[in-house]
Amino acid sequence: MQCEWKEGDSLRISQVGPGVTHHPRTGEKIWFNQVQLHHVSSLDPETRESLRLLFSEEDLPRNVYFGDGSVIPDATVDRIGEVFEQLCVELPWQKGDLIALDNMFVQHARRPFVGERKILVAMGQMVRASDLEEQSVTA
Repeated sequence: MQCEWKEGDSLRISQVGPGVTHHPRTGEKIWFNQVQLHHVSSLDPETRESLRLLFSEEDLPRNVYFGDGSVIPDATVDRIGEVFEQLCVELPWQKGDLIALDNMFVQHARRPFVGERKILVAMGQMVRASDLEEQSVTA
């Protein structure tokens, strides 16, 4: 991540990463990013407009750009969301159900939830972004 102190003691944090990479175990090409979570268009309209009144485009507290720094149009993020909906698999959850998944293969937890639940997380074989970038270059 890059950190840049701006005028008025504000801090800009940025990170450039691949939108698509290769799975570290299988080598399969995968979509592994959260553009639709962090892109400004994912905010409700009132929040988005308020932030745009307070900040310039490049200083928004959250946003995503193409790797060259150009703006990702809202329509592009909307289309990504449409594809996610088309590919979505929803299960009929019941009390006591457990989900185990490969976080790089499966986008998950995209629906609102109401009620009690217990969340336990176990992660193994942590991977650095730089490791993925190296594999993408060689794969």
